[in-house]
Amino acid sequence: MPNISLPHEQELLARVATGDGEAYTLIFRHYSQQVFDVAMLYLKDNGLAKEIVQEVFMKVWLKRADMQQVKSFRDYLFILTRNHIYDGFKKQLVRLKAYDLHVKNQPATQNDTDHLLLQREYDAILDKAVAGLPPERKKVYLARKQGWSNEEISMQLNISVHTVKKQMSLAMNAVRAFVKARIQNDMLPLLLILITLFR
Repeated sequence: MPNISLPHEQELLARVATGDGEAYTLIFRHYSQQVFDVAMLYLKDNGLAKEIVQEVFMKVWLKRADMQQVKSFRDYLFILTRNHIYDGFKKQLVRLKAYDLHVKNQPATQNDTDHLLLQREYDAILDKAVAGLPPERKKVYLARKQGWSNEEISMQLNISVHTVKKQMSLAMNAVRAFVKARIQNDMLPLLLILITLFR
């Protein structure tokens, strides 16, 4: 992981420890690519590496009260990422062994059900947020979410790249505001981060 510290990092970590979502977002934006790069070294899989980024930063948020005691966040993040990947390897081995010992189709646990219900609730809120966007802004947002580049969107919608960027920025602000007004819990900062992953 490159040794590139974030300016005023200790101050930001102190703010994260108090539950400051804005400081958490700055930390995420600075370090998420570095976590992704480390995950890619181990996993060689783009999708799995993105999942690791989400899971590692979820752990950071859930352990935010400890952030003030962290002396080197870069080292802390590297160890957290490496350990999370190793834990995943161990769990995978356990799953493979369990597969041979148990029936293939096990009933879903209550936790799985709760997770699915929560995910559906979040998805419904995001869908409503996007549905309320002006037509052109909505087209830009959905195209970007599908992985199109600004240039591709510009050509498809026959608008300038500058307009694409402006519409995307306005769309993101509107979606964040919509979500923030409807979700008030510990997972809100993380959800707002995940909304920006395809940006």
